[in-house]
Amino acid sequence: MLTTDEWTLLSNFLHVYDEHNLSRQIQNSLHRLSLLPPKLRVKSSHTYNMISICFTSVQSLIERSPDLSSLPIDARRALTKHNLKSTASFNGIFLSRELDLYNNPLFLNACNALYGVEFLKNCAQHSARCDPNGSLMKIMLFVITFSSNCSIVIFDDRENITTISSSLDLIHVQDVYVTMLWKYLIYLYGFKEATLRFSSIVKSIIDVTRMLESMPENITHDLMVETIVAEAQRSLLIED
Repeated sequence: MLTTDEWTLLSNFLHVYDEHNLSRQIQNSLHRLSLLPPKLRVKSSHTYNMISICFTSVQSLIERSPDLSSLPIDARRALTKHNLKSTASFNGIFLSRELDLYNNPLFLNACNALYGVEFLKNCAQHSARCDPNGSLMKIMLFVITFSSNCSIVIFDDRENITTISSSLDLIHVQDVYVTMLWKYLIYLYGFKEATLRFSSIVKSIIDVTRMLESMPENITHDLMVETIVAEAQRSLLIED
């Protein structure tokens, strides 16, 4: 059974996510895109604005978490290095389902031009497999954001060993969040259904992470992501 503190944490997560009104921001970007001549739509910055919303919103979720201040600087560095890209992509997959973007010709045409038809088909398939309970997906975003690592592991001999070891500092936070989500699943669905749904969500995250490795090379996208991640690091590494 969820404790009072766990209910409070769960409610805070949903409030923080909904407070950003990401759906409205993306809809506004789509509207501005629709006002442009067709030839300019695939080259418009409004398309990348929709993508960047998913990244900047995750940074805001991290900043609003009550557990951020408890983490040492190296753990925050590990968080942005290993989690931000995958979490933001998973957030985009979820929002695309919520807004039915893969049935929106304006969105499809713009993103197909940037990422290719096959990659967008894969995104649409993963989006369709998101759990129908949007609240679970929002809570899971906090779980993987504060995971010790939710990205493809790539050895980097330039990485300071303290950054690697400080990933362990995230495990305690992750355990608290996972326990809360698991209890909430049992509260809603019972043990058997909770097990199936939790396994399905975890598989979705793994599949999305692997899918990112197949993304076609896109210099503009990579530069945008690197800029956002760098800014997130500057913001999150500031001592309290």
